[in-house]
Amino acid sequence: MSALSPLKLNHNFLEVFGSKIHFVTLGRRTNPPLFLIHSFYLSWAVFKPCLKDLSERFFLVIPDLPGFGESEMLKAPNTSFNYAQVLEEIRKFLDCRKISLYGFSAGGIVVLKYASLHSNSCDKVCEQGAPYFYQDYQVILRDKLLLWSFFFPAFPRFLKWLSCHHFIWPLIRRISKNLDVTMRTMENGRIERDFARMNLRAAYEWGRDILKIDLRHDLGKITCPVQVIAGDCDPYLSLASIDRMSKFIKDCRVMVLEGGDHEMTIKDPDLIVGKLTEFLK
Repeated sequence: MSALSPLKLNHNFLEVFGSKIHFVTLGRRTNPPLFLIHSFYLSWAVFKPCLKDLSERFFLVIPDLPGFGESEMLKAPNTSFNYAQVLEEIRKFLDCRKISLYGFSAGGIVVLKYASLHSNSCDKVCEQGAPYFYQDYQVILRDKLLLWSFFFPAFPRFLKWLSCHHFIWPLIRRISKNLDVTMRTMENGRIERDFARMNLRAAYEWGRDILKIDLRHDLGKITCPVQVIAGDCDPYLSLASIDRMSKFIKDCRVMVLEGGDHEMTIKDPDLIVGKLTEFLK
């Protein structure tokens, strides 16, 4: 990827439903608009390796979902449904007639939810690693440990305390890597920064929403083309599960990448940019 330094990032704030929402814009306004949606506990910055190439072809809009990064949590429940409504408010504010969207993991849930609610405003949608039905994906051991936070309110505060003590993170990275060899976000300082900034209440509410997600009825409402990027080594989603999901969508193309895992967007940004650009052009 090209260096990020020559890029001019525009940091914007918009009040949505009484909360201040941060989003980054980049690229020419005359280019097709593309929204990039981050996953659980992350922020817009996870897409930094992708921006140079994508901004040459698209007008990029990259929000911090409410409660994460520099965005305030919503006063309403912080759910995939309400996050999709925030994206719609940003679209209307920017006066974009139609948008394309890309999201991965939990961000992919928000993208699919948006497309089901505002299909007339969607050009194309692409997602990677998004579960569609809580009974059809695996919660691995690492996340079972993290999901304690949804039952014991003190656990998120403990994690936030840990994020302030950098000496402990090398140990956490080693433990996490042993629990899930596909986990890449632990290998740099991003997770410390994002844990330190995220709103614990928003994380709790969105996490509960993800745990009980059921998009089976919503997927049939999507009328625009959808591309699902799947890795055959994703510990969460089997290829059979992805095939079942695709049957709910009218125009769905599944692309299986050999050796791909749940964090392809983070691990192989060049590959994702290529597949995304090919689909959207």
